[in-house]
Amino acid sequence: MQVTMDEDEVHEESEFKKSINAWRQSERKIMIETVQDLIQTSHKYAKSQYTPSAQRARWTKLAGQLIWYKDQILKNFSLEAMTIELEALTKRVRESEERRERETRTRNYQTIVFRKPEEKKVEDAEEAQNAETPEASKADDTEGAREAVSGAI
Repeated sequence: MQVTMDEDEVHEESEFKKSINAWRQSERKIMIETVQDLIQTSHKYAKSQYTPSAQRARWTKLAGQLIWYKDQILKNFSLEAMTIELEALTKRVRESEERRERETRTRNYQTIVFRKPEEKKVEDAEEAQNAETPEASKADDTEGAREAVSGAI
């Protein structure tokens, strides 16, 4: 495992791995098709009435061995597929961790400030005064509007 790698090297390595995996899959497909043909042939000879009884056991044994071999090929294929999925999953996890880390660095959290009881009383008094002032100005506005309407009549 190389610790210091350029992005180009990583890209080339992944392309190389992809090409190797594609080649393996194509070869494995050919192997499975060939083994399947051999299994069918051995079953045919094992069941044929023209095959001598001494050879039927051999054909049956060969069919069993070919089935086992095909099963092993499929197990290796599924193991390789799981390995590829695991690599992709670990890559996604690393990327999400890096993204979360960047987000936490850039966030600006508000500081939590606990006010003292004296400050609360002062602020409550200021809020009460501010609340009274707009009501008084509204009342003045309504009286001015009434005078304007009555003067117009």
